[in-house]
Amino acid sequence: MSLTLDELTQLKKQVKERDEEIDLLNAFINKNPRLSSPCVIVHGYKSIGKTFTVTKFLKALGTNFSTINCDECVSKKILLRRCFDKIRIDSGCPKGSLNTRNDLAKYGNNGDSFSTFVSALELFVEEFDYKLEHHVLLLDRFDQCFEYVNDLLAGFTRLRESSTLLQNFTVVVIISGEDPKEIVTLSNPHVYFKVYNESQIISILQESRLCKFNINDVSDDSTESIEFYNQYVKAIVDMLYPYTGSDMSLLIDFTKRLWDPFIEPIRQGRLQITEFVKCLKEGIHLFTNEDVVSTSGVIEFKTLQWEKQVTHGGHVHDLPLHSKFFLLASYLASYGSYRNDLHKYSKVKVVKYKKRQSTKATSVTKGHMSKESIDTRLLSANYVDLERILAILSVIYRNYAPSLNHSDKDELLYMDDRIIEDEEKKESERSKFTLTRNIDLSNQIATLFSLGLLSKTNSSDILTAKVRWKCNIDWKTAEGIAKSVDFPISDFMMDD
Repeated sequence: MSLTLDELTQLKKQVKERDEEIDLLNAFINKNPRLSSPCVIVHGYKSIGKTFTVTKFLKALGTNFSTINCDECVSKKILLRRCFDKIRIDSGCPKGSLNTRNDLAKYGNNGDSFSTFVSALELFVEEFDYKLEHHVLLLDRFDQCFEYVNDLLAGFTRLRESSTLLQNFTVVVIISGEDPKEIVTLSNPHVYFKVYNESQIISILQESRLCKFNINDVSDDSTESIEFYNQYVKAIVDMLYPYTGSDMSLLIDFTKRLWDPFIEPIRQGRLQITEFVKCLKEGIHLFTNEDVVSTSGVIEFKTLQWEKQVTHGGHVHDLPLHSKFFLLASYLASYGSYRNDLHKYSKVKVVKYKKRQSTKATSVTKGHMSKESIDTRLLSANYVDLERILAILSVIYRNYAPSLNHSDKDELLYMDDRIIEDEEKKESERSKFTLTRNIDLSNQIATLFSLGLLSKTNSSDILTAKVRWKCNIDWKTAEGIAKSVDFPISDFMMDD
């Protein structure tokens, strides 16, 4: 028999806004397996309560059921083995250790194909006489399996037709899209879950009470606390619903994550629990920040904390040392004038020549800024030759790289003349060092180009075709990289 009217009423109180879907499930799935459909397809938009509703219904029905998270299965073999093992565990029949040598000898390789899965399930049913109790196999997120499994879906829909011993099994498949072509012509009953509208989402979140104050002077069960939480939920849905839609997982995540910073003025005692509008005005930046939507649900694997926004070149701080120096060299070449290269990067003392302006030119340009008077960091980057970038790279890496400029002069253990000889050898090696001979820069240049940190252009002249490069990072990013490697980039930009 199906659920009674009282049981249905009690279930609908637990699962809000899903009365029609619960009635359809109650019509297709019965406690008696002979009165139940062999297969039921549940589909609808993601994160709208499909799995939650079906699980609550099966628990209220009181039948044995096995839930398989298909999105965690990377192959058909793993999916079939998990189905067989979960059925054995949830059936309540006496069982020994799973996947042992004796188990393999008894049931064989039950995950090699659907036919071997059916054969192993028949052996299990015959061994424990598991033929009368209704068992529901719930395949959750079946369309998100890593391997193509639509052919298995056709087999699951005909599970009762495959064997006369498996008449007590019902398969419920939960998908987010349309029916695969393998079952589109089959007469399987469907339960479609409609998306929630704003009023339904507000009602569900307010009824759930996901957040608590946890403040000594504030009671979570008081009328003021409940009213404050209800207004908070309504504000979240009103502001973020155009971005999230009916995705309940995102909205639940927002509700929990923004609660603590939102009630911080109440924790500090600056505002009362009845002053919701003042709390909203003070915490309005929490709802308008773009990172609320873009980084929702993203947790760092190492720290298990929410991902934090990085600025000033944070996306390039994890590059290797040579790539950082190459970016700095390309920035100096793209934004610096080639006329000052000999003055800035050579040990030879060069007298900088300053051209005098004529009186006529001064009178004409008086009151107007020339290109030379504008900081080059405010202008657009120029395309330069790769040879110039490599020349600047060799100079700055040789003089500022930590691996080449480590000295033992300050060590107290070296008090003899050997320290002088070692320093002379290091100076000789540093003067002869060439980065292009020791490091494969081609792969690093290709990586920087693929990341969009460098751009290149080709000349249209066939005879003098040449690739020229340009740096795509701004001053803040370049300054952040320079600080991470202790490179004084500002000293090389003062004369431009």
